[in-house]
Amino acid sequence: MSIIKHFINRLNKKKHIKRVCNNITLIGNMPEIREKTKVVLKRGSSKDNIIIDDNVMLLGCTIMSLCGGMVIIGKHSQIGQNSKIFAVDRIEIGNYTGIATNVTIVDNNNHPVNPEFRKYMFTTPHNSDARSWIHADYKPIKIGNNCWIGADSRIQKGVTIGDNSIVAACSVVTKDVPANCIAAGNPAKIVKTDIDKIPAPTSCKEFNEYIAKQTNHQ
Repeated sequence: MSIIKHFINRLNKKKHIKRVCNNITLIGNMPEIREKTKVVLKRGSSKDNIIIDDNVMLLGCTIMSLCGGMVIIGKHSQIGQNSKIFAVDRIEIGNYTGIATNVTIVDNNNHPVNPEFRKYMFTTPHNSDARSWIHADYKPIKIGNNCWIGADSRIQKGVTIGDNSIVAACSVVTKDVPANCIAAGNPAKIVKTDIDKIPAPTSCKEFNEYIAKQTNHQ
């Protein structure tokens, strides 16, 4: 790679990060933002509707707020490549939570159920009010602390996922998931409970040292 091309790539990357940061409210340290990350504000939403805490990683995802929908992402959490978070109400993601690749989290139905409305909607321009998600059913989503949402899964409107829980890959979550559980399937069902009681692996030297320090400080 030539020096000029390298300089242009660095400049474009800085412009990309600046553009994304102009659409979010940071309440902690600068997040890690990979290229292809998009933060979109439409229909009256502002940067105050996207709140990002300390050390969040946005790894090529799309976050969209319409009509003042809130998206709140807690510290040390990450959103994977090609994942989508779309809000017209409220989507809250806790601390230390991982969202894998190709995950969809949407707090609304995208369109009303009524057939006559949907038929009318398709006669209107793409940016018309009739196509706004605000006219569909919507409910807030809350994903707790230290959760893992597996690749290619979908979290539907109104769902709460408790702390420490896991959603298996390719799952569709339509109902609440309690804390310390694993949910899997379409629709997702609880397949394991009390995962906080499963012993941690001892094969990681760094983790063992971390645990030893925690024990010594008690």
